[in-house]
Amino acid sequence: MKRWIALPALLLFLSTPAAAFEVGARAAVWAPVLSGDVRLDNGVDGDTLALDDDLGIDDEYVPFVDAWLWIGRHHLTFGAQRVDYSGSKALSGVSFGGSTFNGKTKTSLEYTALDLAYQFDLLDLENVLAGFSVGPLVQLKYLDGEVRLKEETSGLEETESFQLPVPLVGLGLHVGLLADILQLRARGAGIAYSGNRAVEAYGELVLTVFPFVEIAGGYRYFQLDVDEAGLVLDYVQAGPYLAAGLHF
Repeated sequence: MKRWIALPALLLFLSTPAAAFEVGARAAVWAPVLSGDVRLDNGVDGDTLALDDDLGIDDEYVPFVDAWLWIGRHHLTFGAQRVDYSGSKALSGVSFGGSTFNGKTKTSLEYTALDLAYQFDLLDLENVLAGFSVGPLVQLKYLDGEVRLKEETSGLEETESFQLPVPLVGLGLHVGLLADILQLRARGAGIAYSGNRAVEAYGELVLTVFPFVEIAGGYRYFQLDVDEAGLVLDYVQAGPYLAAGLHF
C-alpha cells in the first residue's frame, strides 16, 4: 500500500511547477538591419535625417548578454547590450542641433541598453517531459547614449546625449519538449504614450546540447520612437541572433 501512495506522490512532486528552479546566463551576437531617422532641434526645427541613406550608417553586429533566475512561476531576467553605429556621408545645408552641415560628415549613434524583466506564469502546464507556460510581464529598459555629427573639414560638431528609461508591459511564452532538451521561448512587450512608442519582441529555439549547456537561435525586433528634449529618434532594429550559455 505504501508503494501505491509513494509513487503518485513522487510523480506529483516532479510535475509541480513550484518545484522548478533554474539559474543561467548566456552571451549572444545579434545581426539586425537598422532603419529609421534622427532629428535634433535647438531653437529651430532640425532636418529629419535617414540613418542609412542620409547619414551613411551601416548595419553592425550587436553583442548582448542575458542572465535569468526562474523559481516556479516567477521569472526574473536581466539583459545588457552595447550598440555602436557609425557612418560617413557628404551633407549639404543640413540642419542638426542648430548648426548647418556642409561637406563630408561623420555620424555616430551609440548607447548601452540595460533590461530588467519580471514574468509571472498565469497558465503553467509544465511537467516532466513536456510543458507549456504563458504569463504577463513587466520590463524596464534603460538606454544611455549619444548621437554625434562632426564635419570632417571644419570640425563643426553637434553632440546630444540621452538617458531614456522605458517601461514595457507584455507577454512571455515557453514550450518545452523532452524534459526541456528542446525549447521554444518567445516574448513581446511594448508601450505607447504622448506620441512616443517602444516595442521589443523575440522568438527562439533552444537546444540543450550537453548537461547545463545550451545553444539558441532566434529573431529579435526592437522599435523606438521618442522625442526627448528636442532629440527625435525613430528607428527599428530587426534580425537573427545566435546565443550560447549555461543553466543549472
